[in-house]
Amino acid sequence: MKKLSIVMCMILTALSLYACNNEPDGVSSKEAEEIAIEQFDKDVKEHNETSRKKINLEEIELLSDETMFDSSSKTWEVTFNYKGGLTKTDGATNSIAQYSINLDGEIVRNSTSFE
Repeated sequence: MKKLSIVMCMILTALSLYACNNEPDGVSSKEAEEIAIEQFDKDVKEHNETSRKKINLEEIELLSDETMFDSSSKTWEVTFNYKGGLTKTDGATNSIAQYSINLDGEIVRNSTSFE
């Protein structure tokens, strides 16, 4: 009886650990970041061609530790930030763009604040 309890406990532990897997099936966080970087470069290039106020890519950074998986929408949330400032004087954020990439590697939402 004691051996059966130990075996059951080990099986439950293994199943619990398997269910807590942080990496979903599909594109990884690194792949999602690469997709977002490619789109961000295109968006900045388009903005710089049509706007008087240019965006300097040297002032922008992608912090990999801010790339999060949203389990409700099943997307990777990739955010680009100014390196050391605020985007607007009335806000306390330094985010310039955010992209949501689904597990198939498609951008399903994006938000930019290039003004």
